[in-house]
Amino acid sequence: MLNHERFHVVYDGPALAEHRMDVRDLAPALVAFADLVTAVNKEINGDAADVRVQVNASFKAGSFGIDLVATQHLLSQLKDIFSGTGAAALSNASGILALIGMTVTSGYGLIQLLLRLGGRKPVRIEQKGELASVWINQTETVEVEYNVIRLYRNSVVRASLEKVVSPLERDGIEDFGVVMDGQKVLDIHARDVSSFNAGITEANAEVVSDVTARKLLQIESLTFKDGNKWRVSDGNATYHVAIEDKEFLAKIDAGQRFGKGDVLMVDLRQVQSIDGAKLVTASIIVKVMEHRQPLQQSLL
Repeated sequence: MLNHERFHVVYDGPALAEHRMDVRDLAPALVAFADLVTAVNKEINGDAADVRVQVNASFKAGSFGIDLVATQHLLSQLKDIFSGTGAAALSNASGILALIGMTVTSGYGLIQLLLRLGGRKPVRIEQKGELASVWINQTETVEVEYNVIRLYRNSVVRASLEKVVSPLERDGIEDFGVVMDGQKVLDIHARDVSSFNAGITEANAEVVSDVTARKLLQIESLTFKDGNKWRVSDGNATYHVAIEDKEFLAKIDAGQRFGKGDVLMVDLRQVQSIDGAKLVTASIIVKVMEHRQPLQQSLL
């Protein structure tokens, strides 16, 4: 068993070109990171173990990064605890980070689940022993460890994670990453921040409206990675949309070209909810009816 877990967190973007970051942004985010690991440990291990996240003395060149270390005291204590008859499934800091979604072998940790949901509530969650099926919509599901659902429902865990990514709301800070053993294991972009809204769970959001309408949307920016959103404009507002149209996604996988300025005729579902003190609107492309080239101004 390792004596510690070392990981490097990086914030990146034009505002950090000189490798400097406002301490008013950094300090709350680092405290939230420590709170996140502590809250996950508390949820999974109760009072049986103590987690401490410390800042290492070295700063990395490039973007703005800082080394964090889960101390040896943590893992030594966990090893003693879980070598007894009351051993639980989670035995070290690596397991904690995996549940959060911050290791190479994380699969679907909490972060990946939140990104897949894209700021929406799951349709339902079905527990199956130590696993759970999360229904993203009426036809799509993902399978996660049930401990990930425990974290999803834990308000302290969710609030801490929301604060960790909150610097991405600042102009010029566009990416947050985690590096372990020289390998980037997590990459979160500014467009994904809404996915980490701590107020959105299964039942605590009041749905104000749920409307599907035919709209023309102009592509502002796009990505072809699974789970990421496209930024579009409807002529009045610009926002991110999730895409549920499987036939359209299949065309993307087959190599059909799309670019900035292209126009899509779609059936757009927009769900407006009240979560705590926040008003949240989730936009989902249910069906793409037509793909058009960029609009051209008439010579007349």
